[in-house]
Amino acid sequence: MKQIPQQPAQLFAGHAYTTESSDQLGTFRPAWTDFEQRLGFKQLDQLAETPNRTAMVIFSPYDTFLYWIGSLLPVGTDVPKAYECFQLPAATAGQVKQPASQVLAKELPLATSFNKGLQIIEQAGYPLPERLGQTDHPYYLESYLLDGEVVKTVAYRLYIDPEQLTGVDEYE
Repeated sequence: MKQIPQQPAQLFAGHAYTTESSDQLGTFRPAWTDFEQRLGFKQLDQLAETPNRTAMVIFSPYDTFLYWIGSLLPVGTDVPKAYECFQLPAATAGQVKQPASQVLAKELPLATSFNKGLQIIEQAGYPLPERLGQTDHPYYLESYLLDGEVVKTVAYRLYIDPEQLTGVDEYE
């Protein structure tokens, strides 16, 4: 098993959406449109070390999830009140970066982009938890890093605790 690096704590600023915000194809394009029209990234870009467009999925043990749209920022950033914030802990996580030219998270069905990200993370040598929603840090992030106003890189990140790779048996 590849050693899983420690990721620093970060602040996620944006807005949380539920599955009802997806369309019939399973994309979160309506949520991205809502976010860009109501809140936008301009203020977040000014606060980020590297401007980014990030989709974060937080899984629950009950086969549900929240889909966040926003940006990763340094811990302690003073974020405008219009944005919701979520503290990502310092924890072990597999992360793989690749070149990119557009934000595919808003174009593809979530199942497609999530499975693609997991495949890339696994191919890089990181183990995948059996049931992500049963881990202490059930987070998956797809961050599109900008150079100026142009997307240059995508970073797929999955929080992985080597002690929590197997799920809880429902019948125990």
